[in-house]
Amino acid sequence: MPKQKVDEQLIIIESLKLFRKQSYYHTSMADIAAACGLQKGSLYHYFPSKEDLMKKVIRTVHEYFKSKVFAFAYDKSLTPNDRLEKLFDAAEEIFLNEETGSLMGNVGVESALMVPEFAELVRHFFTDFFHAIKTIYLDKYPEDIADELAERSVAEIEGSLMFSRVFNDHSYLKNTIKRVLNRLEKSNVTKRVEMEKIN
Repeated sequence: MPKQKVDEQLIIIESLKLFRKQSYYHTSMADIAAACGLQKGSLYHYFPSKEDLMKKVIRTVHEYFKSKVFAFAYDKSLTPNDRLEKLFDAAEEIFLNEETGSLMGNVGVESALMVPEFAELVRHFFTDFFHAIKTIYLDKYPEDIADELAERSVAEIEGSLMFSRVFNDHSYLKNTIKRVLNRLEKSNVTKRVEMEKIN
């Protein structure tokens, strides 16, 4: 079998797999080098530290979500329902990928608690996630309700991802996505009734 070409992108992908599987804390530069077919010393040619590598991984995941997932929220050629459905279809495909999955849940929070520089990067991701969902809800709800629904939706998605992993059952995530989509269908209810449901 031919040896794979090692470049920055391969290192980022292999690091993402290891961080998700073993956690940031329990993954060493030696682990990453081995996964890439490199000597540990060679890895430092690309990244001077594990912290620098993790920052690059977080930024890469964020950029991928912005272009391949969150972008659907801003496609005004689609109906709000189609935009939200396409966004979640794309997100679900990433979230349920056994190897790479989503880095921003437990791994992102764990690493952000350990290294304050990571916290800002993880916050930027969730801010963009929140804003994408809110943008869709704004087509059917006043801003205060759109804020509440977006916040609730992102929190529920992240919680259901944790349950899906703990119980090895993807139905938690799938059921949560259905509930979030259903909220968009209920846009004809009054503000008072919707706020009562949120609270």
